[in-house]
Parts: sequence; structure tokens; C-alpha cells
Amino acid sequence: MRIAVFSDIHGNLAALEAVLADLEDIRPDIVVVNGDLINRGPQNQEVIERLWEMPYRFTLGNHDDLVVKWRSQHESLKSLFDDPFFGATGWSAARLDKPHLDWLAALPHEVHLEALALRITHGSPRHYREGYDERLSEEALEQIIGAYPARYLVGSHTHRPYTRQHNGTMVWNTGAVGAPFNGDVRAQYLVLEVSDETLVPHFRQVEYDLEATLKAFRDSGMLEEGGLSAEIFYYETQNARSMLVPFWLWTQAQKRPLDKASWEAFRKADPERFVRSG
Repeated sequence: MRIAVFSDIHGNLAALEAVLADLEDIRPDIVVVNGDLINRGPQNQEVIERLWEMPYRFTLGNHDDLVVKWRSQHESLKSLFDDPFFGATGWSAARLDKPHLDWLAALPHEVHLEALALRITHGSPRHYREGYDERLSEEALEQIIGAYPARYLVGSHTHRPYTRQHNGTMVWNTGAVGAPFNGDVRAQYLVLEVSDETLVPHFRQVEYDLEATLKAFRDSGMLEEGGLSAEIFYYETQNARSMLVPFWLWTQAQKRPLDKASWEAFRKADPERFVRSG
């Protein structure tokens, strides 16, 4: 038995198509799409429509939820609607129709395969922004496992593959399909194979037409109309490195605004982040 888990497509259709083609060779019994289908990238509607009739299971990601709330003008986001820095999210939200939004809003937060003692969530079972990586403390992981018992925990969100063991529980991060942050531009996902009543992980890396995705940023109008955040998402996709959050933290430390001048200063301060690997 094989279970494929992939996530963080972020509107990158070419990366998604490459993973779907790879799945034809893997032939998994269960496929879980683990959240963040949309936002950050230019082909959100196309990604949803490619997936929503598939016989897959899905979870809700933080970016999926963000776009749904944006379109409904949710009170929690009222400080962001007129902020030009969030133009890319507004651009993405405006290009989805009600059926897309309703479908996203109905996605569950967890896929729980009880027979395998396996919990799959975009972040952790307690929050979709709590990712599994080296920054998650032992205490936090202990609390998660105590509240949500499992032999295996699978998450995504951080855009980097990861493995960890804690008191008999295996923890894995799938990495990202559409915007990896580990310096490897290939689409990345996880396959779990049942062997002798245990799950054995296989991390997959799949080549895709990155240039087609970068062209879609330009041709769709996202890069031009989405403002600075769209430019940052473009560079994240191009270089397979996290840039938005480091830039945000840098501006806070420097007491600078989230604007183009700060972005150019950040690029000069951290040039290695903008060098593509491979």
C-alpha cells in the first residue's frame, strides 16, 4: 500500500502537472493534497479545477483559508485590504469564482487514517501554521502528540522536507510542490509505503518547467498588478528559497516599511538568498 501526500502547490500549474505525471508511475492507493493549493502563484483557478474532481483527499491550508476570508472581507483581515503590500493576495482572490471559494471553504483540517495511526494536516493538528521542522520545540511536539495521539504525523507548510522521531512517533514534512524553500527548485512531495506494518518514507523530487511558471507570473498580469508581494513570490519560486518572511522580519528589525526601497536594501544585504542553486 502506498500513500502520496503533496502540498503547497501555490498556484503553480506546471509543478502540479509534473507531480501528477509522477504519480502515474508511483500508483499510490491514497493521495492526500495537504493544503495551500493557491496564492503566491499565478494559476490558482487552473490548479483548483485540475484537482477538485480527482479522487483525492484534501486538507485546508492557511493560504486557502486566507483567500476565502479575503473574498468575504473577513473582519480579521480588515487592516490588510488597503495595504498595497498584500496586492498579490487581493489579485489572487479576485480571480476565483464562488464555486472555487465554496469548495476551498469546505475542506477539512485533517485527514486521519486511523487504521495506520496516521494524521495528515497542513501544519499540525492544532494549527495550520504550526509546521514540523527544527524550530518546533520538543515541548510543543509533546503537547501535539498528547492531544492528538498518532504513530505518524505528516505536515507541510514550511516548504522543506523534514524527518523527526519523538518518543515512538515519526514526524515528516512533505516539502512543497510549487515553491520549495530548500534551494531545490524541483517539485517535492512524500510517498509513504506500508512495509511490515510500518510506514516507510520516500521523498520525491520531480523536474518541471520552471520557466513556464515564471512566464505565467508575467503573462497573467500578477507580477505587474500584484505589487511587491507578487515580485517576492516570483523570486521565491525562481530560487526555491524563503524570502517573504525573512524580508518582513528584517524590516521589523531595521524599523523600515514594507516597500520597494526596503526590498532593494534587503536584496543587497542578503545577496546569497537570490542565487539559484543548481
